[in-house]
Amino acid sequence: MRNGKIRTVVFDFDGTLHDSMYIYGRAFNEGYRVLVDEGLVPPREFSGDDLADFIGLTAEEAWTKHFPDLPDGAWERAAARVGTAMDELIADGTARLYPGVPDMLARLKADGYALVFLSNCRVSYQEASRKAFGLDAYFSAYYNAEENPGKSKEEIFKDIAQAFPGAYAVVGDRYKDLNLARAHALPSVGCLYGYGTRDELAGATELVERAADIAPAVERIDAQAC
Repeated sequence: MRNGKIRTVVFDFDGTLHDSMYIYGRAFNEGYRVLVDEGLVPPREFSGDDLADFIGLTAEEAWTKHFPDLPDGAWERAAARVGTAMDELIADGTARLYPGVPDMLARLKADGYALVFLSNCRVSYQEASRKAFGLDAYFSAYYNAEENPGKSKEEIFKDIAQAFPGAYAVVGDRYKDLNLARAHALPSVGCLYGYGTRDELAGATELVERAADIAPAVERIDAQAC
């Protein structure tokens, strides 16, 4: 059994545990076609590289950042179709976690860490993923953007800190995860295999190339905290 100080590990989901681009491109193109059919945008198909920057943002942030000139209500209709398609692809077994994720989560839980899910996602997406991937075997609680409208991850973390004991570590693949860690002076693991750049994750305490490397990274951080 470990002898460190870290007791709770806060995990991002998309790009950290979920290989979301495996289904996101297909879902996004369905949503974009809603706008094409309304005559608001020209027809085109988006590649994974085109869409990598969408991962980790809320739907509103992603659509308004990349399509700022859409009329009121348009991005919401497109995003709704994307969300429905994502939920369907998760439910039918198409979606996948990164290799090594279940074993990594099981190792951390067996080591005595409480694992908390924190994602800029919708409730239905969270629940579809929770069921499809058996996440309840690992996670003690779930926090998402839809149930915390207008709140950043660093603000949502205040609720986590009230519910779960510290010390804490943060695991994620985007700048929003590092913003959370910096705001609360927490150690972090940056996931280079996800959708953030190396520069974006440069401030992480540890950087990992594979999901399987997260558990050893958390354990090293914990040992250094003693």
